[in-house]
Order: sequence, then structure tokens, then C-alpha cells
Amino acid sequence: MSNRSDTRLFADIAPGEFVTALVSGRPTLCLKVERIGKEHVSHYLIPLDPLEDRSSLALICVDPAGETVPEGGIALVFDEIDEIGGPEPGDVFVCRFGTFLKVIDDPRAQRVHAYVDVETGLLRPRMERDVERRLTWRVRRG
Repeated sequence: MSNRSDTRLFADIAPGEFVTALVSGRPTLCLKVERIGKEHVSHYLIPLDPLEDRSSLALICVDPAGETVPEGGIALVFDEIDEIGGPEPGDVFVCRFGTFLKVIDDPRAQRVHAYVDVETGLLRPRMERDVERRLTWRVRRG
């Protein structure tokens, strides 16, 4: 990770921003996402790089008082694909509500999957209705 002066609290990182955090003991590029509840906000990371298997993309709950390093110049880039079929974990899809990344939800949640609005970084439940198309995606640096 970068210098300690670069670190910020997870709570101070906006949803949808990219960060470098220690995941399984190694620095990993992650997308910071949030779930807004009735009484509090839950903070999560989705590890993106290195990534061996997109179908294993899952939320990692983080302490909002924990520290991370923000990363600038990073974006997700999308391309159309012709395949039809329901989205699986790791897939990005478009529906009438926006563009979403399907991931495995936090094991403590009452849901199996979560859906990240790629525009806002916010988690939404049950977004698979009326899927219009699936997209391929990759991480672009710089």
C-alpha cells in the first residue's frame, strides 16, 4: 500500500471509488460500495485485481473506522456482448433501473446475491427483473 499519509478512513471514501486494501494479506484493488439501511450505512469492498475468478466476486464487510488508500485514474470499462441469459455473480447487466454488477452478498445478509449500481456504488436488492443485456467489463488504469 502507499504512504500512511495517503490513507483515509473507509467511512470517508465515497461509494463507487476505488481503493487499495489488504485482502488475504496482499494489496488488492477494490471497489468501495455501501448499503444504506434504515438506521446505519454498511461499508463493503469488492476485490477486483488481482482477480482469479469473477464468479467468486463477493462483498467483504469493512469497519468504517479502518484505513485504506484511495486510487485515482481507475475505471470500469464496459463492452456489449451478444450472449443472452441470466446474469451470474461477476456479470454486469443493464435493466430499466440502471447498470449493475452482480456479486455474492455478505454471509450475514439474508440474501444470496447483491447488486452494485455501477454509477453510484450503492447496493440494491433484486435487480434481475427485465434484464436488457449483459456487458463484459475490465479495469482500466490511468
